[in-house]
Amino acid sequence: MNQSQKQFEFKNVDELKIFLKYQQRPSLQYQQRFKDLLLQKVEQSPIKFDSNLSIKEFQTQYDSKVPVIINGLDEDWENWNWDYLIQNYKDCYFRCAIDDDGNYLKLRFDQYIQYFQDNSDYNPLYIFDGDIPKNMLNQYKIPYLFPQDYLANLKQKRPQYRWILCGPKQSGSMIHIDPYETSAWNSVVLGKKRWVMFPPSIDKNIVKGKSLISQEVLSTINNPIDYFSIIVPLIKEYCDQQNIQYYDFIQSEHETVYVPNGWWHAVLNIEDCVAVTQNYVSDQNFEKFWIAFNKENPTLSQQFQTNVQQENEELYKRILILNERFNIQIKSLQQDDNVSEQDSLEDFQNQFD
Repeated sequence: MNQSQKQFEFKNVDELKIFLKYQQRPSLQYQQRFKDLLLQKVEQSPIKFDSNLSIKEFQTQYDSKVPVIINGLDEDWENWNWDYLIQNYKDCYFRCAIDDDGNYLKLRFDQYIQYFQDNSDYNPLYIFDGDIPKNMLNQYKIPYLFPQDYLANLKQKRPQYRWILCGPKQSGSMIHIDPYETSAWNSVVLGKKRWVMFPPSIDKNIVKGKSLISQEVLSTINNPIDYFSIIVPLIKEYCDQQNIQYYDFIQSEHETVYVPNGWWHAVLNIEDCVAVTQNYVSDQNFEKFWIAFNKENPTLSQQFQTNVQQENEELYKRILILNERFNIQIKSLQQDDNVSEQDSLEDFQNQFD
């Protein structure tokens, strides 16, 4: 969260919806669409592994290349069930919406659980919060397959990069790619999700539906159910015609999905769901990250490079080689007259919201 954003805490869902100006749509129509989606066969799954996949095999064959699913990486959260979460975090406030001004709207967890148990919204409120309670962070451990974390070189300037996700069935996220060529992992602790994933090479106007349906119809699609019902079948048809590899699959409890940098993805919770996710940069995607980072936020690049120079000689040499190869001109914060350090930090954070 940056300095221009505000946080608002609400005592109940009704107050939050009034503030958000939430407009409901016919719930029965969306319930039927959701039921139809549950009946669809989804069989385009990434390769699956047990938790004995070696780091070397993962990094050489899959990291920054193709999605994979790994079972059993969530053992640090094995005691998480609904009763445990409600008992321990009922008084905590979690972000479950963002308003048009980018402000974080938070609801107390016991009120949120009550909301989603009685939920009939077509586009349910969805906890997606990087401000994780301290006692919850004490249980947080990065799975062994993802030991590198070069974003840590930003130190106190690093934006939120790990999140707790919690939502009822029918909630989820629209199609997107993660910022700055970062990769991600997503571990489901409770429930199930349906994913679609499309490679970096696909035209963004295809995955966003702009080249497939009219603007009039597209303007009404602001929720995962409509995206999966209306746009996804058209994208899959296009990919089949163009021989483009894509994935459409179910992620079950205790499975971790690896999302390579640049891959488009959308997610629909098909059961009430709790998950943990994190973005990161490793050796495998560092080159693309460094190019994107300098292009999209040049003001912070100098700080990153300075930090690396002081603490990681090998990575610093790699940065200098990339700077020369791609003619990257590093600008210090003092040299940039147009963009303040705070503006750059806020822009960097906004990319991850």
